[in-house]
Amino acid sequence: MGVNTKSKRFIAIAILNVALLALPTLVKVHYAALYYAVIILLIPITIYRIVFEEKFEKRFYQRWHKAREQGFWINVVREGLRTLVFMVVVVSISQFFGNGLTPIEIMSKLPGNALAWILLLLLAFSLIAGIIALYENNNRYIRIYYAKKNN
Repeated sequence: MGVNTKSKRFIAIAILNVALLALPTLVKVHYAALYYAVIILLIPITIYRIVFEEKFEKRFYQRWHKAREQGFWINVVREGLRTLVFMVVVVSISQFFGNGLTPIEIMSKLPGNALAWILLLLLAFSLIAGIIALYENNNRYIRIYYAKKNN
């Protein structure tokens, strides 16, 4: 008998958390106490997300049903902005813990034209990611729709 999907996710999360907790022993991490606090805070959040996956799927289904009616470009922009924020947060956190730099310090060290190019590149990636997310969300919506219909 195989291992179910939730068990696989719990195993993957456990391995990832052990790796993240062991990371400071392999590389220098700035603000180690804050790093450990963030990782430890993420553990119950990820467990909650896995345990209550059906609830999240139901909420997504209801929200995406309404969002689909708003049209292509509104959803592309919304998903693109979500991706843009995610990219900025991930880079900021990695620079903060990896190099001890805040976003303001990073931006102040960049020449003006490099900052403009980075912003344009981020916007282009966000647009592409917004289009991809729109199609992925539609596929997820359809999968949930048919799963509900067949039950």
